[in-house]
Amino acid sequence: MQSVWCDVLVVGSGASGLSAAITAHYFGCQVIVIEKQAVFGGTTARSGGWLWVPGNPLAAREGASDSIEAARKYIAHQAGNHFDAGRVDAFLANAGKMVPFFEGNTEVKFAFGKDYPDYHPDHPGSVEQGRSIHTLPFDGRKLGRDLALLARPMAESTFLGMGLNSGPDLKHFLNATRSVKSAAFVTSRILAHGWAQFSAFSK
Repeated sequence: MQSVWCDVLVVGSGASGLSAAITAHYFGCQVIVIEKQAVFGGTTARSGGWLWVPGNPLAAREGASDSIEAARKYIAHQAGNHFDAGRVDAFLANAGKMVPFFEGNTEVKFAFGKDYPDYHPDHPGSVEQGRSIHTLPFDGRKLGRDLALLARPMAESTFLGMGLNSGPDLKHFLNATRSVKSAAFVTSRILAHGWAQFSAFSK
């Protein structure tokens, strides 16, 4: 059996695993990611692409009112007896820094979740908006043949084979018959998806 050496071995290829791999590689480590499935993505591939990130720079640019102290209070209230101060403080100190790091070193881009409150907006430390951000769509054709290695979203969260972002995309699809703007958005998405499928099939 051939042995393989690395500085960091990452088990699992969801958002956490790949984030760890990218960060370790950035700091000069030799990294190997192992995945038990035949495709990459883990449970993240079935998510809506949203993140809860207190102290993110997108919120600051939008003028959203928030503080790390308030976020810590919110987490403490939600976690109850499971509150782990050390881990929470580490998360709050670094979560916001993650956004510019990944935007500057990967293809991932984020957008501000305007008018998206915390799940429990009536609980201590909650905010009406600012902590929820989401990833922008990525053109999978840039991956070439490697696109086939990505896990597909659940059929229930797609339309005509298109994955729908659980925020802006979904709002437009639900309002397509009541809003000209949403109808135009949905039409453009369908046409773009159809063209991409046609181009892939014709190769």
